[in-house]
Amino acid sequence: MTETVPDLREPENMPLWERSEHAKRWVLANLMRWGWFTPGDPGARPAFRMLSEQTASGTTDVIMGHAGGTITLNVTEASDMVLAQRQAQFGELYRTMIGHIRHEMAHFLFLRLSGDPAFLGAFRKSFGDERADYGDALTTHYKTPEPPGETHITAYATAHPHEDWAETIAHLLHLTDLLDSTTASGLSLPDGPPADYDAYEDADTQRLLTLAVDISIAMNHVNRALDLPDLYPFVLTPAVREKLAFAHTALRIGS
Repeated sequence: MTETVPDLREPENMPLWERSEHAKRWVLANLMRWGWFTPGDPGARPAFRMLSEQTASGTTDVIMGHAGGTITLNVTEASDMVLAQRQAQFGELYRTMIGHIRHEMAHFLFLRLSGDPAFLGAFRKSFGDERADYGDALTTHYKTPEPPGETHITAYATAHPHEDWAETIAHLLHLTDLLDSTTASGLSLPDGPPADYDAYEDADTQRLLTLAVDISIAMNHVNRALDLPDLYPFVLTPAVREKLAFAHTALRIGS
């Protein structure tokens, strides 16, 4: 799915591209658990442009995003040093390459799902009308940013229904994979998950979220013992849980 690679005349781009490809394939492998992009999926695939800020002729700007089925990624952020700088710069301690890919992939998944009028109608009831001017919405967001409050998973999710969807999907994938990795590692709490639990097979969103939150709270305490940031520092309000449930159903049906 990668159509463009970074300028490999710049030696540092090879390992950064490698790390970015690994993150991309990890996310694709997650989605394949729900049937997306498998040999049995006849739908369109995304195209990836892997670009770097560093080229043989000097530095250039790279804007990550999705447009018309093409996802642009900035492999420069696969550098630990650059990522740490931008996490601090933007106040996004959860900013990672896998997180970027999950967010941008969500925009592509919306493109696929929006071919169904029933999906669009239900989406607008949950997230709002995505036909609202996107440029104006982002301008307003950056001028007067709103906190997530009770209805959004992150502050950026408040910017526009498209970004609310993308942030919600990214967190759904975060939590599902966190729980899947937990059970694969043999970890559990008294209330679960059981040893044979498959997070990607569970159709009960509220059970999945509750298990994932319980595990993340336990891991947060472990991290605090080492004076490290919380593993998952987000609050899932009832309204956010409803959006996650809608997204979960859409992705499982969409597969």
